[in-house]
Amino acid sequence: MKPFYFQSVYYLKSFQKLVNITLLLSLCFSELAYSLEIFDVEKNSTVVGELKTILVSEDETVADLAIRYETGFQDLLIANPNSHHWNPKANSKYLIPSMYILPQESYNGIILNLAELRLYFYIRGSDLYENIKVLTYPVGIGRLDWKTPLGETFIESKVESPTWYPPKSIILEHEERGEILPRVVKAGPDNPLGKYVMKLNVDGGYLLHGTNKKHGIGMMVSHGCIRLRNEDIETIFYNAPVGTKVKIINQPIKLGVYKNFLYMEVHAFNKKEVYSNNQKNTLTTDNIHMPVELVMDFSEQNPGFSINWKKVFKTFEESNGIPTIIGKKSYN
Repeated sequence: MKPFYFQSVYYLKSFQKLVNITLLLSLCFSELAYSLEIFDVEKNSTVVGELKTILVSEDETVADLAIRYETGFQDLLIANPNSHHWNPKANSKYLIPSMYILPQESYNGIILNLAELRLYFYIRGSDLYENIKVLTYPVGIGRLDWKTPLGETFIESKVESPTWYPPKSIILEHEERGEILPRVVKAGPDNPLGKYVMKLNVDGGYLLHGTNKKHGIGMMVSHGCIRLRNEDIETIFYNAPVGTKVKIINQPIKLGVYKNFLYMEVHAFNKKEVYSNNQKNTLTTDNIHMPVELVMDFSEQNPGFSINWKKVFKTFEESNGIPTIIGKKSYN
């Protein structure tokens, strides 16, 4: 089944008729119960989803869990530091970090946060009374020597079943390893671009695309492009028209409010360095001033919140990507 559109109706090609969006959403949720991450954004709230604790099945790997629960490989490892690295023990409890602080409350397009290896696709409601919806997916991004660029751009073009023409830099990299890379890779299971490609209006030809290596999602593995699982890029491909805005940010610390509670979420690849094109975003145990400044700025703009500073420091130290309550609104 093709991904759904977020209008009042959707043209479902397999049945050649119009389907009401309510029915279509119910079908998607029933078929993709563990993979579809779509949320209504409540007014004055930037926290969505909820943490899940599951029991690991026999012979289930971290990579299997990442695909099943639509999360990233690295996200699971960081959220479960005491678990076995690759094969969690069967029937053991395992935390799925499926709660998120949105990079911002509303947007008209896609926000990619490099620090958390995650993409957020904002869909505006059909009228002023309908909540904004957000889909979120884990992504693979550029390695430290092939950085994904920051900034705001837009989707310039889209191609289904693309042919890949490896650039010279990648051809030379393979030759240095003694590998011969084909000059042309046609559409199919061996194509590293997957089934769908969306070109960004950025110098260097950066792409949002699928992949033939689904286990690399949620890791720094690409040559600068943004990889998604094929079913995820398919949904975006059919719902994000050419011209859709794309904002690429590096935000390792996020604050969000939900039901009068203040949450903080901290991401770091390690304690020495966060992937960054801006030195101010580098996260280390020495620059505790970063969360302090953010929380103090929030408090100035949102008076009435009492802050638990012990929770602030602990959340920063753990940097596990899990939203944690660090404050509550007072009614004095």
